Amino acid sequence: MSKLPSLQKILHGIKRTILRFPLETLTAITGTVFAILLVEKKYDDPKEFCIKAIMACSLCLVSFLSVSLYFEAAKKSQLYRYATSIVLVCLITIFVFSFSTDITPVEVMQFVTLNIALHLLVSFAGFIPKAYNQDEFWEFNKQLFLKILTAGLYSGVLYCGLALAILAVKELFFFKMPSDIYGYVFVSIAGIFNTIFFLSGVPETNNAEAPLVLNYPKGLKNFTQFVLLPLISIYLVILLCYEAQIIVFTELPVGWVSYLVLVFAVFGILSFLLIHPIANENGNLWIRTYNRLFYFLLIPLLGLLYWAILYRISLYGFTHERYYVLLLSIWLLIVVAYFLILKQPKIKFIPISLCIAGLFSIYGPQSANSISKYSQLSRFETYIQKSEKQKLSFEEVKDLSSIVLFLKNNYEVEVMVPYAKAKLEKLLKKDKAPDVYAIVGALGYDYKSYYDQEGDDTNFYYYYYGDYQLENIHGYDIAFVLNNNEDFQCDNCTKIENKNYSIAAFRKNGIIELKINQDMVILNISEFVNQNPEFKVHSNSDKKIIQKVETPKYRISLDYMSLNGRFKNNKKIVQNYQIKIMVGIKE
Repeated sequence: MSKLPSLQKILHGIKRTILRFPLETLTAITGTVFAILLVEKKYDDPKEFCIKAIMACSLCLVSFLSVSLYFEAAKKSQLYRYATSIVLVCLITIFVFSFSTDITPVEVMQFVTLNIALHLLVSFAGFIPKAYNQDEFWEFNKQLFLKILTAGLYSGVLYCGLALAILAVKELFFFKMPSDIYGYVFVSIAGIFNTIFFLSGVPETNNAEAPLVLNYPKGLKNFTQFVLLPLISIYLVILLCYEAQIIVFTELPVGWVSYLVLVFAVFGILSFLLIHPIANENGNLWIRTYNRLFYFLLIPLLGLLYWAILYRISLYGFTHERYYVLLLSIWLLIVVAYFLILKQPKIKFIPISLCIAGLFSIYGPQSANSISKYSQLSRFETYIQKSEKQKLSFEEVKDLSSIVLFLKNNYEVEVMVPYAKAKLEKLLKKDKAPDVYAIVGALGYDYKSYYDQEGDDTNFYYYYYGDYQLENIHGYDIAFVLNNNEDFQCDNCTKIENKNYSIAAFRKNGIIELKINQDMVILNISEFVNQNPEFKVHSNSDKKIIQKVETPKYRISLDYMSLNGRFKNNKKIVQNYQIKIMVGIKE
C-alpha cells in the first residue's frame, strides 16, 4: 500500500523544482501578481499594462523552459542559460508591448501563434544537443502531456474545494471577505500552484542516473485502437466519398471543407504518434500497415484541401485565417511526403517543422499579417478605382464592405486613406473613429453584410458627413452627445441667474426621457424618424437632420449624427443612434 508523501518530502520537492527552474518560477509569480492586479481593477480602469505583462510572462515562461531543457541536456555553464534568457525577455517584451492599446485580432493571432510555437519548442529543445533516441523522445513528451492533465485536474479540484470553503465561511460565520476573493484564489492556483506542480514533473532528457525508459500505457493503446482509429476511418470514408461526389458532379467544394480536412489529418497524425512505439511489435503489423496507408489516402484529400483554399483565395484574397489554412496545407504536404519517402522517419520532425512554420508566419514580409494586409488593400484599391468609373454591383458592394470590415477591425481606417484620400479625409475630420457603416457610406455606398440579399431592403441608415468641429450654439445653454449604449447624467451642469441646472437623459423604447432639474421632457425619436422621409435605406449625405422640441420652459434641438434600424410591418424600428442634444433655458 502506497504511503502519502510527508510534508518534508513535499517541501523538498518544491525546493528542488524552484532551484531547477528559478526563472520559470519567478515568471509564474510575476504573472500571477499582474493577474491579481487585473482582477482588482474596476470596469473603467486602464488594464493595458497588466494584460500585456501577463501575455509577456506566459511567453517568457515557455521560452525559459525550452532554454533550461536545452542547456540542461547540453551540460553547459548556467551563465549561457541566463544570458540567453535575458535576450529572450527583451525580445518578448518588445514584441508584446508593441501591440496596440486595444489589442487587435491580428495581434491576438500573432500572440497565440508564437505561444503555440514556443510550446512545440519545449517538446524537442532537450533533444537538440544530444543523440536522438525515438523511444526517449516519445516517453518525454508522454510524461509532459500526462503532467499537464494531472496539473489541470489537481488545480481544478483545489480551486473548487477552496471556493466552497470560502463560501461556507462567509455564509455560516458572516465573515466579510473581499469581493474579488474567488478571482485571487483562481489566478494564484492557476499561476503558481499549477506551474510549480507541472514543472516538478518535467523529466531530464540527458541524465544517466535517471534515463528516460519507454513505458507504454496499455489503456492508451486500447483507447487509440478502439476509439480514435475507428473514428478516423469513418471521417476518412466520408471525406473520400465527398471528394468522389465533387468529381462526378463537377461541384465546387464548400469553403469549410478545408478546415475539416485539416482537423482530420492533424488528429490522424496525432493518433498514429500515440501508438508509434508499439507499431512495430509482433501482432501489431496492421497498425504499421494502416499508418502507411493513411498517408497514401491523405494525398487525394490534400488535392481537395488545396482546391478549396486556393479557390477561396483567388476569389477573396488572403486573410489571416486563409493564410494559416494554406500554411498548414503546405506543412501537411511536407509531412506526408516525409513519412512516405523515408523508411525510418523520425517523429520529432512533426513538432520541429510545425514550430518553424509558426515562427515563419509571425513577423516579416512573408508573415500572415503582411500578406493579408497587402492582399486586402490591393483589392480595396481595385474597387475604389472601379467605382470612380462605374457604379459597383450589389455583390461588389458586399465584397467591398467585407474588405472595409477586415481592414477596420485589424488596422483602423488610416490604412485605407491613401486609396480614397478625398472621401476618407473628409470623414476623419468629423469623426476620428468612424465605424464601417460610415466608412462605406463615405465611399458612396451603403454597408452590406454577408447575409444581405439584393432587393432585401430591410434596414435603413443615416449618417451626417458635415463638420462638427466648430458650431454656433447661440440660444442654447447645454450641449451633449447621447448614444443608444448609455444614459447621460450631469449634476449642476450650468448656472443661470444664480440657479443650478442638472441634466439627465434616459433611453427608453424609441424615446428619450430628458430630465432638467425636476422637469421631465419626452423626446419621441421613433415617431420623428417614422415621419421624416430623410431616414431611408440610402441616406448618407451632408444634409443635417434636426428635431426641434419646444416647451414653456425649454427649447431643445436634436442634431442627428447617425442613426440606423430596420423595417418591420412598414414601420421603422430604431436600433442604434448618436444624437447631439442642445438645451436652452427660457427666461
